[in-house]
Parts: sequence; C-alpha cells; structure tokens
Amino acid sequence: MAKNIIFPTDFSDVSNHALPWALEMASKLDATIHCLYVVEEPQIYSTLDLGAISVPTTGELVEGAETRLKEYVTDKFGGAGQSAVAKIVVGHAASEIVNYARENDADMIIMSTHGYSGVKHMLLGSTTEEVLRHAPCPVLSVGN
Repeated sequence: MAKNIIFPTDFSDVSNHALPWALEMASKLDATIHCLYVVEEPQIYSTLDLGAISVPTTGELVEGAETRLKEYVTDKFGGAGQSAVAKIVVGHAASEIVNYARENDADMIIMSTHGYSGVKHMLLGSTTEEVLRHAPCPVLSVGN
C-alpha cells in the first residue's frame, strides 16, 4: 500500500516550519512526500488602468514555479533519503491542496500556518484552516 504525505509549500520560512515534521513522518511511515506548490492565477481587473505595470501570465508563473520547486526539492529532500514528488497545480490554494490529497490517496497533509488573527485573518483568510475543514485525511498544522 502506497503511503503519501502532502507537503504544500509557498517557499516561505513559515512553510518550512512544517518540513522537519514531514520528513520525520515520511521516514517513520516509509512514505512518499508530495511537495506541492499552488500557482494562483493573477487577478486582472479590466477597469484598472495598470499603465506600464506588467502582470505575469499563468504560464509564466508556472514556468517560474517549476524552476524554483525543482531547486527546492533537490535542496530540501535530496540528501534526506526520502522519496519526493514535486508537483505544481493552478488554482485556489486550499481547494487545490484538498483536491490533490483526494486524487493521490493522501494519508496525511503536513503544512504550516501563518497564524494570522484579527483583521489580517479576515482579509487574508487561512489556507490551512480551509484545508483542515475539507481535507479527506488527517492534517498536521505546524505553527511558527
């Protein structure tokens, strides 16, 4: 039986707080880590006059993410002796993490939380909170 751990990252120091937990669990379970990066499509508002501001296309964002994720996986998982899969998906972060976990029979999702509260939480929301509510498997949420 394949064991799959989903480790979503946004390459931030905060997301890296969950990395040791993912590595440890994968080692104990002899599981594959799916290092997942979600590209959120840029929001283009046609009523705004953006002038000379260039907004990258989704394709450009994916291309940049592919390069960065490949380097990230090599750096973080290369010497760890763990089997790792690098995957990029496009969409709303929480929804795509949950969908990926469902489609790949995840045994666990291990991710960090920024720990926003108050107005910042209201404005930015919480990807981790949304994943916790909808995940098809246990979620380990690591605070910073």
